[in-house]
Amino acid sequence: MKKLLVSVMSLITAAFVFAEGSAGNAKVKQLVNPAYYDKLIAEGIVTEKRMDGSEGFLLLPETIYSEDVKASMVKKDSKNFPYTYESLYFLNKKDLLAKSNSSDTEITMEDVARVVRSVSKMQGMKYYSTTHKKEMVLYSKAYMIAGPKDKTKIEDQNTGNADGQISYCIQHDNSFGLNTYKLYYFQKDDSLLCRFEIIDKMGIGPFKAIYPSQMIINILVVDCGDDLLLYLSTDLDAVRFPGIKKQITNSMESRMDAVYKWFITQF
Repeated sequence: MKKLLVSVMSLITAAFVFAEGSAGNAKVKQLVNPAYYDKLIAEGIVTEKRMDGSEGFLLLPETIYSEDVKASMVKKDSKNFPYTYESLYFLNKKDLLAKSNSSDTEITMEDVARVVRSVSKMQGMKYYSTTHKKEMVLYSKAYMIAGPKDKTKIEDQNTGNADGQISYCIQHDNSFGLNTYKLYYFQKDDSLLCRFEIIDKMGIGPFKAIYPSQMIINILVVDCGDDLLLYLSTDLDAVRFPGIKKQITNSMESRMDAVYKWFITQF
C-alpha cells in the first residue's frame, strides 16, 4: 500500500511538473516561428545570418513590437556589403539568477528594463577575438552621455518604466574605436524593446565602413512566465572595402554573443 501511494504521488508530481513546463512553453510556442521552435526549446538558441541584402527578419517573435523591429531594417545599397544577424534564446529565469549568483527569487520586466538600460555595466565585457584567437575586453569604456552633441558622462537612466525613453551612449570598442549610439526604449506589459542606432561613422582607423544610421541593433525581451524569450539582431549596410566581409561577419557575431553573455549575468 505504501509503495502504491508513493508511486501515485510520483505520478502526480511528474504530471504537475510536465503541465507547469508545458504551460510555460505554450506562450513561447505562440510567439516563435514553428520552423524554429523545436530547436529553440531543445538547444536554447537559434541563429540566422544573411549577406544577400534580403528584407525581413527570420527569427523575430510575434510580439507587440514586431512591426517596430521590422521598420528598423536598414535600407541596403547594391554597391555595399549588407549583413543581417539574428539570434533567439530561450532562457530559464532560475538559471539566470543562478548564473548571476543573485539572492533574488524572481525576474520581472522591471529587472529586464534596468538591465538593458545599465549601459555602464557593459564596460569590461568580454568577447572572443577571431583575429587574436583569445578572449578580450570588448568595451574599455561604456556610459550614457547628456546628448548627441554633449558627450558629458551621465549616470545610467535605468529606473522606472522604460517606455518612450531616448538616451545616448558612448562605447569604446576594441576594434572599432569610439562610437556614439542613440538608444530607443519601448516597454509594455510583458515585452521590452531596446534599439541601438549608430549615429557616427564606424570603422577601423581611417577606414569608415558603416555610416550614421546604417547599423541597428535590436534587443527584444518577452516575459514567458518561468522563462524569458530573448531576441537579438544586428542589421547593417557597410561600404565595400577589401576584407570587409570577413571583418564584419566575425566582429558582429562575436559582439552579439558578447551581448548575450553579458545579459544573462546581469540579474
